[in-house]
Order: sequence, then C-alpha cells, then structure tokens
Amino acid sequence: MKANSSSLSERRREILAEIGRIPVIIEGTLTQRKRQRGGARVAVYYQLQRWKAGGNDTRHIPAERVSAIQDGIKGYRRVQALVAEMARLDESVAANSGRQ
Repeated sequence: MKANSSSLSERRREILAEIGRIPVIIEGTLTQRKRQRGGARVAVYYQLQRWKAGGNDTRHIPAERVSAIQDGIKGYRRVQALVAEMARLDESVAANSGRQ
C-alpha cells in the first residue's frame, strides 16, 4: 500500500520539527586515549576526530565536556537518519507525481 501525498507531507513536517528539536549537533567520533605516566599511572584523555578540509581534524576534549560532545554526536547521527528518511519520502513523491 502506497502512502498518499498528504501523509508523506505530514511525515516530512514531522521530520523537520524533530530536527529542530535536536539541541546539539556535532560531527565526528569521540575517542578515548590512554597514556602511561610514570610507573603505573595512566592518563586518560579524549579526542574528537573528523574529516575536514581533506584531512583528519583532531581536537582535545576536556573530560568535563565528554558527555556534551557525546550528546552532540548522537544528535548529528539522528539528523543524518532523519534527512535520509526525508530524501526517501521526497523521491517517492517525485517518482509518483503525475500518476493517477
């Protein structure tokens, strides 16, 4: 059963509204690194990595910001999924426009 264009339009509006409610969007991958620090001490630190301007852009993330960065990365992934769904909806509408 094919959805009618009004239900597709409604879903598109819902997607746009959901995107608008995502508070933080951060592209990249958060990596935890460990470094030996004299004796048995191990220092833990975090890096945000992403592809930017043809190269790997890496930034140090303070431990107290890790949770916010993780939330932003989840937001980015959700936006990607929603945009992909919206593209499929638009393709469906375009492919079926003019058909009776």
